[in-house]
Amino acid sequence: MPVYAIDIHVATNGSDSNDGTKSKPLLTIKAAQAKLRASGLLGKEACKIIIHEGVYRLITPLQITTADSGNEKYPVVYAAAKNENVVITGAQLITSKWEEFKDGIYRTNVGDLNAIDQLFVDQKRQHMARYPNFNAGFIPTDGDPSVRGKKAGTVPFSGAAPDAWDAKKAAEWKDPTGAILNGMHRGLWGSQHYFVTGKDAKGELVYEGGWQNNRSAPPHKGYRMIENVFEELDVPGEWYHNTKDGWLYYMPEAHVNLNDTKIEAVLQIKHLIEIYGTHKLPVAEMVIRKSGNAQKETVVKNYETTKAVKNVRVTGIHFTGTKRTLRETIEPLLRSDWCVYRGGAIHMRGTENILIDHCSFKELGGNAVFVDSYSRNIQIKENLFKNNGSTDVNFVGAFSAVRDPSFSFHHLPPALDEIDTTIGPKSEDYPADCIVENNLMMLCGRFEKQASGINLSMSSRITLRHNTISHTPRAAINVCDGTWGGHIIEWNDCFETVLETHDHGAFNSWGRDRYWFRAGPSGPDLKDKNGKPMISNYIEKYPNAPLWDAYQTTIIRNNRMQCDHGWDIDLDDGSTNYEIYNNISLSGGIKTREGYHRVVTNNVILGRGYTCNVPYPKPTQDVFERNILWGSPIYRSSNPTLWGGTRNFNFAHNPDSKKVVPAYGAQQQTQDDAESLYGNVLFKESKLKNGDFTVSNKSEALKLGFKNFPMSGFGVTSNELKCLAMKPKILSPKEVASNVFVKKKMKGLFGAKFKTLNTEAELSATGMFQKYGVLLVSVPKNSKLAKMGFKVDDVVIELNSDKIKEEQTFIKNMKSLTGGKHTVKVWRHQSPITFSFTK
Repeated sequence: MPVYAIDIHVATNGSDSNDGTKSKPLLTIKAAQAKLRASGLLGKEACKIIIHEGVYRLITPLQITTADSGNEKYPVVYAAAKNENVVITGAQLITSKWEEFKDGIYRTNVGDLNAIDQLFVDQKRQHMARYPNFNAGFIPTDGDPSVRGKKAGTVPFSGAAPDAWDAKKAAEWKDPTGAILNGMHRGLWGSQHYFVTGKDAKGELVYEGGWQNNRSAPPHKGYRMIENVFEELDVPGEWYHNTKDGWLYYMPEAHVNLNDTKIEAVLQIKHLIEIYGTHKLPVAEMVIRKSGNAQKETVVKNYETTKAVKNVRVTGIHFTGTKRTLRETIEPLLRSDWCVYRGGAIHMRGTENILIDHCSFKELGGNAVFVDSYSRNIQIKENLFKNNGSTDVNFVGAFSAVRDPSFSFHHLPPALDEIDTTIGPKSEDYPADCIVENNLMMLCGRFEKQASGINLSMSSRITLRHNTISHTPRAAINVCDGTWGGHIIEWNDCFETVLETHDHGAFNSWGRDRYWFRAGPSGPDLKDKNGKPMISNYIEKYPNAPLWDAYQTTIIRNNRMQCDHGWDIDLDDGSTNYEIYNNISLSGGIKTREGYHRVVTNNVILGRGYTCNVPYPKPTQDVFERNILWGSPIYRSSNPTLWGGTRNFNFAHNPDSKKVVPAYGAQQQTQDDAESLYGNVLFKESKLKNGDFTVSNKSEALKLGFKNFPMSGFGVTSNELKCLAMKPKILSPKEVASNVFVKKKMKGLFGAKFKTLNTEAELSATGMFQKYGVLLVSVPKNSKLAKMGFKVDDVVIELNSDKIKEEQTFIKNMKSLTGGKHTVKVWRHQSPITFSFTK
């Protein structure tokens, strides 16, 4: 450790006219920063700003620029004094006098203060006046107890009701202007937020918004909540700020004297520290048209770094009190489902060799740490993240670094003779060679539900190691795209994930890169005039196309993963170039949707087995071998034989089996798995309850090539964080796969085959929002159904306005058609389509 040549001290009882010594400290960090710059010692000798115990309230962010850089030998350190509690916050004290208003509500006049976004009483976050109330659960309406759509495991927003936005409810509110409507995406793919501008002549709410999701859709009909409405201030812990007359209203607990209580308000500050390098001027703007966020145009900025901030360390500081960024979350991350706000409590852009360690990030309104555009060797180590509004750690590159970028699920790749075939990024403006290690992350996404512990997009070679990530509304770790891979994800403990959403993973990825074409249960849905899948034309001409963007292999190894409403490891649309081995999948299984070069070996998979529900044409160079599967079924897919990889040497565990035999059921289902086995794998029974799935040295799985791997050491390693971390529940699967495959007979009519859509694999493959309708599994070109306009992979949901819930209704209604024109509504390519035919 260097001996610091210049230590500058900061204390809450200091003065900026002091000299900055320990006995005569400065008052502000900004003054200490200026003194360091003036010293001329930055990058020449060790320099440190020592911040002493207390709360440091910021009105504007602390800006660290290239003028504040150190060098590798002498980094510049911003540190809390040893064993002292230092808080940097954007919250300001409310010191005006409180008076009783009525009905248990008190008020104080804060004058022309900017709109309050968060309120803390004795350091505890309070709630904007809302309906339903916080922790109310789901409130049924009009005698209908259903949630009116896909059901989440945990009620979103800690309280929701179908009538939260209704005109009948709005009639109770004099002026709801400024209210915020919080709703889940119809498919529970995150949340969408809307901002009330008033009421119309019918008394219905007028609002704007909904751009927070890159697969924007109508909001869920049941999971809705409204906040910032004065008339809803009706329980202790709720507050309302009237910016027109300056009154702040709050209902305290009965025993609280507000005039003797510490009350803090977060106004409009979104960042606490900004570490920005210099960039080329003017900043290049990109206009994104018709992305998935439902906006005609989204204007984004691409920063081209010309000089980086280097060698800075921030250590031992507690960060809290930033504004929520619901309105600002609008920027689509390529063709993934995500939109993002580029910012956080610590926002880095144009940086090298930055270390953030031993800090805490709690009760923030939006993202905690955001690593943006050009960034190299950023280290985020041994921090605590808890109760933050959005994502804890983001790594997101600039769009200008991406070749042929697209921004909507429905956008197609460029034509064969136009596509850029160059491998890798166009520029250096993206994060690379960074590490997130030994961090405890809990309860992210308190406000935004398309949030995760760690999110990667347009980044390269990011290592995520020994993190414990739990109790998340969506993924623990999310990778938005294949640009540019090379990540190492190891020794993480991820559990209690996908709690408020659906169809996702504890680890989740997409890979809708340059080469990617949509696909459904039967394969690619876009074909040329000869019926050949378009992607096959691309792969034949450019066999390496899937690796243009995902040109470096991402490794997922030695993790323990658990997901509540999806898959433990979910490689979704197009995810390519992954090696997945030595992981414990505790309940949700592993999924690899359409993509290439996914090698899944030597994992212990409990619960939902292996899902390969959407295929690309063979061969895909996928491998699923030497895994142990315990649960039912082993494979989930409408037609596993279409999968383009190889499956073999796997062991299906049945603890009640008396002998080990070939895996006949899997072989019959997949026409693969020639050497796979079925029976008792011989786990060491006494260790199972502790999550140790080591097999006995007598296990037949070892003869197949399975190798025991370490069953402990997941998650955080520091003793301090271990004491705070929770652990996952270890539960044995309730169901065990049979070794007999019973092929279900498909219903047939008018030359087509179909079935009721009733499995999670089919739900995910089609992009439907609930198990409903009839999935057309086969529609031959010259069949009657094809001539009517139906297509393979359609989900029939209405016929002549009659709901088609299952196959018997479909058969009955089709057989009873009379002559004339008929109208059909189907779900096709993950969107509703209506067409007509004449009989």
